[in-house]
Amino acid sequence: MQWLDQIERAASLPAAWLIATDQMPRTRPERSALRHGSSAAVLSRQLALPPAAIRLDHDQAGRPRIVSPDATGLNLSHATRDGMVLVALANGPVGADIERIGAGPIPWAALHRAEQTWLGQVPEAERELAFATLWATKEAHGKWAGTGLPETDRIAVLPGSDGRWHVAGEEGIGIHTRIFTHGDRRYAAAVVLTAPMLAP
Repeated sequence: MQWLDQIERAASLPAAWLIATDQMPRTRPERSALRHGSSAAVLSRQLALPPAAIRLDHDQAGRPRIVSPDATGLNLSHATRDGMVLVALANGPVGADIERIGAGPIPWAALHRAEQTWLGQVPEAERELAFATLWATKEAHGKWAGTGLPETDRIAVLPGSDGRWHVAGEEGIGIHTRIFTHGDRRYAAAVVLTAPMLAP
């Protein structure tokens, strides 16, 4: 799994691009346009095609879909937070999300009971970072599965003893997270992949 900080060609997939823009989209259409524009730029570079050759749409679950060029075999997921865009590409199902650390109060009621218990035990100084990573992972998993966010008490996303994040009771997926800073803001990014798509 490669993480790239600018729009350049990835040597192999899966890969995720963290793209800082000077935009601050306020509305849903503005966020969608920023995601799609950034994803098209990534695909243009990755496939060595002009931007006009790239066209995106959505599947029935609302996930982004590459319409043109067809038959690429690639799967795409993307997300925006403030002016940051996360774009992930893989040869199999993929979900990606990005959250700003400390963006607001933690919505405890939206968490699974096991997540509430774990997060309540995290030292207060580390809790905002822990929550942002948990929530980004939860959102990315919903995109990977095509279900969106599950009912509060159905899916628990927790860190394991191996230091990696896991979805309780679910095998065959790999979760990659990254914490980074842009300007005076910190972010948590997560990408969920089907296990055969994982790179060493």
